[in-house]
Amino acid sequence: MTVQESLNALGQWEIDLLPTIPRETLDALAYFGHIAIIRGRVDPVQAGDNLLSAARYVGVLRGNSLADDARTKIPNDNVKISGVGMAMWLGDEDGKGSVYENAVVAASATFADTIRMLLPASGAVTEGTLHPVAGQYTGTHQWQSPRDAIQYVCQTMSTTSVPVSWRVNGDGTLDAGPEADLFVTTPTCTVVARGAGHDMAMRGVPGSLDLTGDVEDYTTRVVLLAEGEGASIATGSADISPATSYKDIHGNAVELTRLVSESDTVTANASVRAQLALSQFVAPKQDLRLNIQDYDVEGHFALGDYVYAYDPDKGLVDTNVEITFRGQRLNPIKLQVTEISWGVTDEYTVAYRTADGVWLDLTDHIETSDAGTYVTVGGFDRALSSTGEPVGSRPNADTSVPGVPTLIEPFTGTAYLDSRGFTRARVVVSWNAPNNVDGSTVLDGSHYEIRYAVDADMIYPATWSQVSQVRWSDMQIWAQPFAAPDGQWQSMVVNWDTNVAQLQDLSPGVGYDIQIRAVDKTGNVGSWSGTTTFVASEDNLPPSTPAAPSVAGSRIAVQVTHELGKSSGGTFNLESDLDHLEVHVSYEPTFTPDATTLVGKTAANAGMIQAQIPVVFTAQVEETSARYVRVIAVDKTGNKSGPSDAASATALLIDDAHISDLTVSKVTAGTISASWVMAGEIKTADTGARARISGSGYELYNSAGTRTFFADATDGSVNIVGQLVSGTIGKRIEISPTAAYLPEIRFYANDGTEYAAMNAYDAGGEIGTGVFSSTYSYSGTDVHSRILITDRGAIIHVVRSSDQQTRGGYAWAAPEALYGGYSKDATGGGYLYADATNGRFGWNPSDSTNGNFLNFSSGKTYHIGRWENFSVPASNQGIWTGSVTFTSVASASFTYGPTMDTSMVPIVTLRASNFGTATPTVWGVQSISTTGFTVAWNNTQSMNVNFWIYRV
Repeated sequence: MTVQESLNALGQWEIDLLPTIPRETLDALAYFGHIAIIRGRVDPVQAGDNLLSAARYVGVLRGNSLADDARTKIPNDNVKISGVGMAMWLGDEDGKGSVYENAVVAASATFADTIRMLLPASGAVTEGTLHPVAGQYTGTHQWQSPRDAIQYVCQTMSTTSVPVSWRVNGDGTLDAGPEADLFVTTPTCTVVARGAGHDMAMRGVPGSLDLTGDVEDYTTRVVLLAEGEGASIATGSADISPATSYKDIHGNAVELTRLVSESDTVTANASVRAQLALSQFVAPKQDLRLNIQDYDVEGHFALGDYVYAYDPDKGLVDTNVEITFRGQRLNPIKLQVTEISWGVTDEYTVAYRTADGVWLDLTDHIETSDAGTYVTVGGFDRALSSTGEPVGSRPNADTSVPGVPTLIEPFTGTAYLDSRGFTRARVVVSWNAPNNVDGSTVLDGSHYEIRYAVDADMIYPATWSQVSQVRWSDMQIWAQPFAAPDGQWQSMVVNWDTNVAQLQDLSPGVGYDIQIRAVDKTGNVGSWSGTTTFVASEDNLPPSTPAAPSVAGSRIAVQVTHELGKSSGGTFNLESDLDHLEVHVSYEPTFTPDATTLVGKTAANAGMIQAQIPVVFTAQVEETSARYVRVIAVDKTGNKSGPSDAASATALLIDDAHISDLTVSKVTAGTISASWVMAGEIKTADTGARARISGSGYELYNSAGTRTFFADATDGSVNIVGQLVSGTIGKRIEISPTAAYLPEIRFYANDGTEYAAMNAYDAGGEIGTGVFSSTYSYSGTDVHSRILITDRGAIIHVVRSSDQQTRGGYAWAAPEALYGGYSKDATGGGYLYADATNGRFGWNPSDSTNGNFLNFSSGKTYHIGRWENFSVPASNQGIWTGSVTFTSVASASFTYGPTMDTSMVPIVTLRASNFGTATPTVWGVQSISTTGFTVAWNNTQSMNVNFWIYRV
């Protein structure tokens, strides 16, 4: 089991599971759960989510492998799970994530505010610690993942002296800011080939150091293509400083210019981004890998920290850096740890957290690893590095417009029968691909658009056979006997890689106008071609040969019955464009029908086929010998089928002019017109939609066979399934309205849509009924009046139409009490209540603070609330109270304000500031009028005068 951590990237991990793992534990390992790896042995169930912060590593489960190792006979002995680091929640290696579909715009924003804007809207990663970074950021981010955008901001705001970075913690929070605030930038650990050990402030880790280098990415100048297109592309550039010391074969300074495309970079950031790009390639690439076998670096350094590496034999020396380690002066190089690969030993606890936050312990079900630790410092694996967007010429916007395609005439077509049996026409059109209007070849063609409509100006030809089927009154003007109906354009889209299209479902023999235009991939639309008119193929498909008819004869007539079936079998299955049948009669069984044998034509059409109504035709043929009858089917265009087989008849039937007594057995088809017909029942069909009259009454059935109407002949009762309306406009009544067939009666008093209604409803097993008016507006609110009768009582009130909440006056008669009053939007008002022991009236008794009402019960009456305090009363006010304090006086006068309508009676009490000599021995009301009164007492003291005033 190994873990590969990568700075600012996803990394990866893989765990081999033992075949003995319980099935329920294996089934719980679902995608996008989390693996936590912690030093030591802990109980994940007790520790819970605290493990996310304490774990050395937290990863996301993205893959599993359930297989058998062929080397053993144990089933499911090769089970693995794998995944990546927590950075995936900012965006994965394919750029998937909480992509910014709407632009995130930062204008002179601080670093912390910018990072907050860029956090995933999904909430997959939340804000951790955002450290301050000098400067402000301006930029727009759209169609990016948060990982790409945050990396971009950190790179842009980094400087040589203060690099800026970010990390996603195990608990799903994001820390960002200067590297000095995120990682150890002053190394406390050095990797040495020999002489490892401890020192006062330094730890020496033993390991082999592998150093590789190349100048494949070495660059002397960067030109960055920023936002814009064509000539408006913003650019930024940066040159190597100091100048390169490398020479070409002629002794010139090596010149290697790198083009970098960042179409999302704004103009203001172009130069900064160019310098940042150049800084990555100004020196030969050095890739240092440290193989630290049999040593766990946890606690000494972590991903992103800086370490010292020293190996003079391989040139890992920096004379500008000097440290003292175990008494020796060393000159190591200082590098950042960018990748760590380490194995999970039996000293670790491995736990899994489900999406619901449930923890499972996997420690006893994994195969541990004794692999050593591999550390990459100073660079990344080039194969895993992002290359950014491709650099191209960024051409100017496509302004070329396709020309007009040329339709190739004549078109080809044919007639056919559709699924309903009607004759339709299809036409195949083709065209030549156009150039652009400027004469250039169209290289970005997207599709063709075709539109067509009936040509209403065309004079349509007709054969004499066709004309013979049309009445004179049905024709149009003399110059155009048959005019096509007006029609809207119909359209279709054809891919650019073809130049043929088939138009279907056209009317045979009808003219159509057609146009075509071209559209390229940029959305540039060419002009419509000129209108081309064509005529769809005529209907040249004759009906199928009909079956032989059924024939009955008499001495004066032949009655022909035909069930509109084909000679190949079946009934009512002739084509739907059938118009009529020709009936031919002859004395020869093998005669050929012609004009001399035609005795008549009878209607036969799609409606009769669909309703399964047979054709019944009577021909006046006065003869008693055997005759033979053949029928020919003719469609609406005049196409004729072959003749049916002949059916013979003898004189078995005579018309009613020669019959004095007719029994039911003699009636098989046709129309009966007589007042003497009596029958057991009369019905239109045996199944499906039908009507039936019998001794029981009159019945109607729908297509499903459900009886929808029944008028009982015994007692006159009527049962109806459906709506019952007295009219469609004006004053009318509707019973059981709408398709739901509500138990409701609606009353319309005018031509409008407003109505009053009565209905019934189920109130928990008890049935109630209601009467309500149409909706009207009161103080801006839609209300209606309603009377409701339920098993709990009866109520009349005004309610809001939106939620049926009482909105006005109401009265409620219940078995235990009577309620009345006023309520507005659930706010109490005036109130009346009565039951067997109490009566109450007043205002809002449910308001314990401001309620004001009188309560009457057996033997007592009490008032809840407050009386009107002394103020300016109304001239007709009946009672109010007051309390006024006077200082060092012997009398006090009070005025009411208005002149009261009648005389007043004040009831007064005095309260001195102290007892004894301060208490007045004589006092009283001296004068009373309709405007005020005076109170006096026999000493000069401070007095509090309390009074009640009654108007009598």
